[in-house]
Amino acid sequence: MSYSIPRVNSQLQPILLKGHERSITQVKYNQDGDLLFTSSKDNRATVWYADTGERIGIYGPHKGAVWDLDPNWDSQYLATACADGCARLFETCTGKYLAKMPHKGAVRSVVWGDGSHLFATASDPFTSREQGLISIFDFPDLENLPTSTDAPLHAPKLEIPVDDMNKATCLGWTNCNRHIIAGFDNGMMIKYDGETGQEIVRKLIHEDRVNRLNFDAEKTLFITASKDTTAKLIDPVNMEVVRLFKTDRPVNAAVINPTKPHVLVGGGQDAMSVTVTAASQGKFETRFFHTIYSEEFGRVKGHFGPINAIAIHPQGRSYASGAEDGFVRLHHFDSAYLNVPDYIPEDLKANI
Repeated sequence: MSYSIPRVNSQLQPILLKGHERSITQVKYNQDGDLLFTSSKDNRATVWYADTGERIGIYGPHKGAVWDLDPNWDSQYLATACADGCARLFETCTGKYLAKMPHKGAVRSVVWGDGSHLFATASDPFTSREQGLISIFDFPDLENLPTSTDAPLHAPKLEIPVDDMNKATCLGWTNCNRHIIAGFDNGMMIKYDGETGQEIVRKLIHEDRVNRLNFDAEKTLFITASKDTTAKLIDPVNMEVVRLFKTDRPVNAAVINPTKPHVLVGGGQDAMSVTVTAASQGKFETRFFHTIYSEEFGRVKGHFGPINAIAIHPQGRSYASGAEDGFVRLHHFDSAYLNVPDYIPEDLKANI
């Protein structure tokens, strides 16, 4: 049986956040949804009020592009991943630089585990003869760390080497930090044991680079965004693809709505081709898909470059997107979207 989801006639008025001078690399809400964190290639990590878009402050110093960032569950600490080969730990409220975690190559991803007792990073190989690493860190004992010129140094408790001529691009912890799932440059997805680093299962999920990996609120599913123009909903237990969302451009970001059966997908053509293409032709929209039917039912335009990151409010009240144009667009959902039915038959709901 085929379904056709009606288009939502919603008029979203964005708040334009201009605090970065180069392209946006990551956008994230904290667990409470009152803060929005952004990172960029301009060496800055920035925090904003999620309601008004007012900028609160900047975290640093960073000596290269900040590829990723992640606040812990109570927003007390912020971890960043930087192209200068270091991950950094900051106190969120004061901006105090607490610890530095040196790596051999550029750090592409950082993610906190449940409970904030540990976090993981993914770094590139420094030369072609070396291997990329997934590093797992305990939360540092800040009083007993060795000091350096700018911040105390912190070493990982476990390092997991990845395949030759490959690198991890995104990470995610499963429930209770039992496993860590990594997406790779060649489209591979690998699940590792969170304690020993032993490989549990690997599957070639995508045909090209996995750009992003995001779990739902309960961590029963996660969604991937890939350069192969698809986003896929995956079961973290058996690593099987549950749903496929197809587009006609590379997908750089995808998130799962916590309150509705919707996924948000963003991307666009490669950044090198943007200057010769009109915004309407570049497909720089956020696309809304129904999770059950894999059918697109809405788009939000506005960016003038490929969307690199999307984040959705923990209670589903708003979403933010960051793009190659250096702008972050904060959209608060209106009643037309918040009141849209889920279009799931009652008999199907009864079986869930």
